[in-house]
Amino acid sequence: MNLSNRCRWRRMRQKWSISRNFSKKLVMRKAIYPGILLLMMVCQLSHAQSSRAVFDYSNAQQFMNDANGRPLYIHTEYEVEGTPFFSDDYCTANLKVRKGKTYANIKVKLNLQENLVIYDAGDGKEMAATSPIEKIEFMHCNDPAKNKTLLSGFPAIDGQNESSFYLLLDSGQTTLLKYIKVNSHDTKYYNNPNTTRVFEQKELYYTYVPGKGISKLNRDTDAVLSLFGNKNAAVGSFIAKNDLKCRREEDLVKVFSYYNSLN
Repeated sequence: MNLSNRCRWRRMRQKWSISRNFSKKLVMRKAIYPGILLLMMVCQLSHAQSSRAVFDYSNAQQFMNDANGRPLYIHTEYEVEGTPFFSDDYCTANLKVRKGKTYANIKVKLNLQENLVIYDAGDGKEMAATSPIEKIEFMHCNDPAKNKTLLSGFPAIDGQNESSFYLLLDSGQTTLLKYIKVNSHDTKYYNNPNTTRVFEQKELYYTYVPGKGISKLNRDTDAVLSLFGNKNAAVGSFIAKNDLKCRREEDLVKVFSYYNSLN
């Protein structure tokens, strides 16, 4: 084979090789692209399902229709120090209306001072539910410590009424509750022409026994033991064995949890 033919043959082999490689890449792309598209669709579906788990829009709309909400007047004539809210941020919650429906995954916040359940009606508009809410189960709060259950509907005591909300700490034979009392006063600070409204929160503890009602709890150990009747010896031994202090909320919950576990 002369030199001219050799060069021609080499160029043909190069073209054939390039064509074959291009065909392989084209086939690989055809195989890969549907897979990528399918993966994107699965991710979008998963995200949509996750979003619905946090906020169910149809359920929220039903709650807005049923809650008989009234527009919330936002005070702007003073500055704020502290908070009247259980959580300043909106949390997803399950709500139970007194003697009525249960609504899941509703974005609300709770004004403890005024016992107002506030929800976001969209477009930045806040509404206060006028239908009485008897149970709020907070979830997905920015502060996980706020993921708690609150109840209303207890008998009036110490200025609280049936609309007042209590944190549920333990339940059973005796229900252990915590009430967060919010007081406020207006003041003017030096070199500040504006009025500041100061909110202060105080924690109070109560017990509730069906048929006996609600009572304020003295967290002295002897006073707590006096609540447990013929089981006070067993509970006393439990307290001593575990070196529990009833004035610490965490320990107090352990004491009531143990008592409520006894037959």
